[in-house]
Amino acid sequence: MFDARSAADQAFARKQFPQALAGYLCVLSAQPAHLDARLRVADCLLALGRVQSAAVVYTTFARQAANEGHPLRALVAIKILSALEPLLAPLVSAVAELYCAEGRIGRGARPVPADEELALTARDLAFVSLQGDELFQLAEHVGKETPPLRFAGALPPIPLLSELSKDDFCAVFATMTLVRVPAGERVITQGEEGQSFFLAARGDFDISRDEPDGSNTHLTSLHEGALFGEMALLSRSARSAHVVATSDSDLLELHVAALGQLSDGAAAIARALAKFTRERLVTNLINTSRLFRPLSREQRIDLVRRFVAYEVAAQTDLIREGEPGRGLYVILQGSVDVWKRAGDEKVLLATLGSSEVFGEMALLNAAPATATVTAAQRSTVLFLAREYVERLMESVPELAAYLGSLGDERALDTRMWLDNTGTFASAEEDFSIDIELVP
Repeated sequence: MFDARSAADQAFARKQFPQALAGYLCVLSAQPAHLDARLRVADCLLALGRVQSAAVVYTTFARQAANEGHPLRALVAIKILSALEPLLAPLVSAVAELYCAEGRIGRGARPVPADEELALTARDLAFVSLQGDELFQLAEHVGKETPPLRFAGALPPIPLLSELSKDDFCAVFATMTLVRVPAGERVITQGEEGQSFFLAARGDFDISRDEPDGSNTHLTSLHEGALFGEMALLSRSARSAHVVATSDSDLLELHVAALGQLSDGAAAIARALAKFTRERLVTNLINTSRLFRPLSREQRIDLVRRFVAYEVAAQTDLIREGEPGRGLYVILQGSVDVWKRAGDEKVLLATLGSSEVFGEMALLNAAPATATVTAAQRSTVLFLAREYVERLMESVPELAAYLGSLGDERALDTRMWLDNTGTFASAEEDFSIDIELVP
């Protein structure tokens, strides 16, 4: 069976825009609700210099995408329209009205899924042979026909933007840059300085990290609606991974410098970004930390709510040797160095990162800390009071067992360090690594 979509994609990649246009029209004729086909019809018309016809189709596409729960795709079209005719920029107001904090947002809402199964008729296939003015006229005619809406009621939120008011939504949108990348192109490079972050409007992306041994580890894949790149900004550190587009993709890039020029919008987006990132970090913590494995989902959520978060600057001492602990600590974001002094030297015992736990020995043995812990970078530390941890350990034996084994491992590590440095340690001495937040 003739695969009109694949043939059109291949022609588009080769910049054979008349052939690509005919193929996308074939797809759109068979399935008027096919968002990608409609967008590509507009892209082909623009590439062929049919600016007015392209604008008509982009406008139809934006309306369709917004109403069917794909607002970022709608914003892509509006960005293109704004470049063609600045007077069309206010079109974003309609999308903002739907998706701003006061709009028709439903947290459980999902966009209408794309239907890629195409049943092509002879009428649809006839578009493949069209050429010249007949092709262009039918492209505008088919491209501007509005399909029946497939989405009603609540709409899915946009990361960050749906936390904003309508006015702030529009102001932030005005600072965005549209980035259109082909499959295989790198969007973010590990180690580079982060000056922006991205909303994935369309496409698929692979996230990977170069390891010290020269290998590369695949971390995850991202798709439409994802936000990425913000962590380097929040931690004020270099990019921690590569991001590569695995399909033709559209991104909306938000630049920190441009956002900083907004008076009200900058503050609003900063609050929304902090909220979004905190929620994502907590979700990752719940799903990955061994501390939470013995608990049910309901218990995990309840436990996280009882933690108190502290932001600490780089080079801040989080604990001083000899001080007692007050409870249990978890690194939500960032990293810390654990070290002791050997005479005039500072000896690094360990560097601990996201999701790692501190303070278990102080809870198990009431022993003071025997090491200093310093924030290696700007970090967020979660604290859970001793009283609640003790009650939790009584009710969940698996949690008590995990903390006990973790404490044993760290006590052994400390003893080994003392043996290697020739420092005396009695067999009865207990060692602990604990974090107490220092004012």
